[in-house]
Formats: sequence, structure tokens, C-alpha cells
Amino acid sequence: MSKRLDAPGLELNAEVLVIGGGPAAAWAALAAAGQGAQVVVVDKGYVGTSGAYAASTSGAKILPPLAVLRDPVKFERYALGGQLAQHRWWDRLLDETFEHAPKVWAWGGYDTPNYSDGKGYYRGLQGSETMRILRAQLLKSGVKILDHSPALELLLDDSGAVAGARGFQRQEDRPWTVKAASTILASGGVAWLSKALGCNTNTGDALLQAVEAGAELSGMEFSAHYSPAPIHSSVTKSAFYRYATYTDKDGQELLNLSKNGHRSTSAIAKELLKGPVYCQLNINGAEKPDTQRMLRLMQPNFFAAFDKIGLNPFEERWRITLLLEGTVRGTGGIRIADDDCGTTVEGLYAAGDAASRELNCGGFTGGAGPNMTWAIGSANISGRAAAKRAKALGAGAFQRKVRAVGGVGLVAGREGAPTFDSAAVVKAVQDEVFPYDKNIFRSEGTLVDSLGKLAQLWETVKGTPAQGTAQELIRSREVAGLVAAARWSYFAGLERKETRGMHKRLDYPKLDPSQRHYLAVGGLDKLWTRPVPVAEEVVAEPVDFKKVYA
Repeated sequence: MSKRLDAPGLELNAEVLVIGGGPAAAWAALAAAGQGAQVVVVDKGYVGTSGAYAASTSGAKILPPLAVLRDPVKFERYALGGQLAQHRWWDRLLDETFEHAPKVWAWGGYDTPNYSDGKGYYRGLQGSETMRILRAQLLKSGVKILDHSPALELLLDDSGAVAGARGFQRQEDRPWTVKAASTILASGGVAWLSKALGCNTNTGDALLQAVEAGAELSGMEFSAHYSPAPIHSSVTKSAFYRYATYTDKDGQELLNLSKNGHRSTSAIAKELLKGPVYCQLNINGAEKPDTQRMLRLMQPNFFAAFDKIGLNPFEERWRITLLLEGTVRGTGGIRIADDDCGTTVEGLYAAGDAASRELNCGGFTGGAGPNMTWAIGSANISGRAAAKRAKALGAGAFQRKVRAVGGVGLVAGREGAPTFDSAAVVKAVQDEVFPYDKNIFRSEGTLVDSLGKLAQLWETVKGTPAQGTAQELIRSREVAGLVAAARWSYFAGLERKETRGMHKRLDYPKLDPSQRHYLAVGGLDKLWTRPVPVAEEVVAEPVDFKKVYA
């Protein structure tokens, strides 16, 4: 076992343990605490500033239960996502968001928007301010927070139920163990250390821990989400590109991108494979001073990188790239197996980006509104359910005999296996998942080739992990998560022999109605996959919402 994790450290009991530090983790903890549960939150970073949302903005669909308002939201990406979303789940999530999201304004001391006119509300929320408010509310609710304390492995009891987790406190240089009646994984998805803003804490740890405990994943083939970013910046704010004209290195306008580039990452990727692509924010009102001021207020981070180098994005061209955001804005993750956001393992729940978002987004997302609605909804559902289970177990939950089940990246594999070079493994994984012609545009040949290389990397990380320092211990585990997540993504992509959602197969370019199902995937050394039926028949989209609901 890991020598550093076996050292004396902090030991706690919690009725509900929440792993993660973003909005889903915060909302789940607040929901559990609201049911009277004793809650502990652990996070890699500082709860309130780490993660993708804290560095950006996001909206949430705050809509009353009126079909005329909700149906357009539910159908917005239904066809794009391959009709894998479920309207019943959408209604549940919208109910949760309508009830809970407005509390942020009240907790922060702001005027709460008026919903009495029946029109609903949608507003972009600044992540930094929202997370500040949520952290303050967590502390006010009696939630114990362990910052800079990543979870590294789950604990199981003798029956196979999840009974907590253990990890390492970086600043105290000591391990921690939390025995818990219920555990919620809300620690984000995987972006393969692409440097997309706020995503470098998203290394697939939760997915690996869940599978080690016996959970299943789903939708991992829908993990090829890229977003445009200035070549000199890590900010992936794709909505701003609706104001952009696109040109090649010679200044010739790329008309197909200027018309639809903000909605078609694959179109941008095709042009980038040919040569450099440049942008300028100068259409759809961006030439107007009022619009420019509005855009700067919406996302200051986007413009900070331009101001730093003295470039005016409204008047000058700038070169773009695509950064991989994986399942952070893709849809794959831990498979939700019941209405409580429970997994296939007793005592383990999932929420936010750590969970598969197929239930409301199908095989395509990217927009902040559906993602935040999923985060708020799944978090509140899982938090209440986790608290209810904890109360049912009572004090006996902490008397259970437990065992840690973390493996690759934590413990030495075969005897005499050399210490692996984490940086070299990261680079090798990225060589397989970053290229557009491997990940965005897939084929059997490229998938099989990458899976062969990733299998070799898996054997590498099954060697001896470096554990001389806390950083080495944590990074070796993260590296194992990166390799594992890439294997699951491409293995599911190989099995889905069609083009659906953001999963594009060059050798199967059309959607196949017979493959309208989810793909559960799992396994460590030997991977497996199987179809899971969609619990709803295809729902026909109203031709004209205004006429239907007049």
C-alpha cells in the first residue's frame, strides 16, 4: 500500500462526505446539511476558487413549470444530442433549479430577480462571486471543509458498499481518512491537463475511484469537447465567437466559420488542420461600443489576456486554437443508476461533471445553461438522498470495517517495477487525445491505434509510483486517472459505430437509429462496454412553440 497514505493522519466521521469543490459539490453539501446531516467536503484546491466555474461565468435555466418556457429548453439540444436526453429528467432538474438557484442572490445580499411574471429568468452568474457566496453558506450551515485535500481512493465495507474515502492534505503534509455513511463524487470531469481555464484539477480521479469501487461509467464516447481560445490565452468562452469573423493567414475570410463557427467546433478543427485561423470581434453588433462594454462585463477574463499584450480584439485580428475540455463540457461520466443520482455501488452518489450528463444533454452539450442546471439539480437530488441513507444507517455506519480500494498510481504493481515518469506519461496521453484528427474525427484505425498505445501506458502506470513528496503522490494518482479516462473514452468510441452527438466517426458518418442507447463502460485492466436502453421513447419536437402553446 501507499506508505504516505498509511502514515498517521487526520481521521473524521461524516454522515455525508462530498468530494469536490465546485458548484455541484457545494450544492450537494448544502442539500445534505439542510436535511440535518453532518457533512464534510474535501477538495483538491480551495473551495470557492478552484475548478472551471470559479474562473468563469455560467447561467442556469431558472424557469417556472410552464411548458411554453421549458419545452424550448428541453428541445434546444435534443436532436443535436442524438435524442438520448430524457424529458422527465429535464423537468426534475428544472424544478430543482427553479427552487434553489435564486437562493444565491439572497445569500449574497443581492436583490432576488422577480419571477412573478411567469417568464422565468436566465442570467449569467460570475463564478468567483457565486462560489464565494456558496462557501460562506457552507460554513454557515456547519459543513466542515478540508481545502487542498484531494481524495485519492474510496473505502468499501465488507458488503461492498462505499464507506468514505481517504486522501492527502498537501499543506499539512499528512493523510486524511473520512468514514462516511454516504459519499458523493462531485469532483468534476477530465480535461487531460489541456490548460483550459480552471480545468487542470479535472484529471479523471473521480472516474478512476468510482470504477475501482465497482461503479460504471456512461457516455464516455462523448468526451471530445473542444472550445476555441486565443492562442495566447486559456479562456474558452465559446459564446463570444458568435461576434467573430474568421480569416486565414492571408486575411481571406473563412465564410463558413463566420456564419457558424461558434456552433461548429469540427468546422474550426478542419480549418486548423489546414493552417492558422484568425478571429476578430466585429460582427453581430460587436462593432458598437455598448456591445463591447457589455461583453467586457460578462467575462473580464476573456479580455484580460488581450489587454495584457496590448491587442484590441474588436479592431485587430488574433490567432485561435482549440483546447480540449473533455467531459468538463462533454457529457460522459459516472453512470446514474437511479432517481437519487445513485451509482451502481451502494452508498455512492454522483453529481455535476463527475456524473454522466446524458440524462439532460444526451450526446452533445457545451452550453453553460444546461450544464449548470445539471450541476444544481443533480447536486440537490444526491445531497438529499445521501442524507436520508445516512440517517437510516445511524451510528452503525462508523463501526463498519473498511478497506481502501485505490490501486494504480498509489501502490506498486508487479515486483521490481520501475518508478514511472509522470510527466512523460502525461505527454504520451496528450499525444493521443489532443490531436483533432484522432479525437474529433475518429475512425476504427485511429481508435485502435490509440487504444494500443494507451494500453501500454496503463501498464506503465501500474508500475511503482513516486511518493517522495505530497505532490508526487497526488500527481501519480492523477496520471493514472488521465490514462484510464482516455482508454474508456476511446473504447466506448470504438464500440459506437455511428455518428451521434459530438462523437464523430468518419467510417460511420450517419446516425444509426438502432444505436439509440447509452453505452455503459468500465473495467481497469480489461475494458468492457454494454448498451443501456433509453427509458423514454423519442419525443417529437413541436413545429412551432408559439402556435402549440398559444
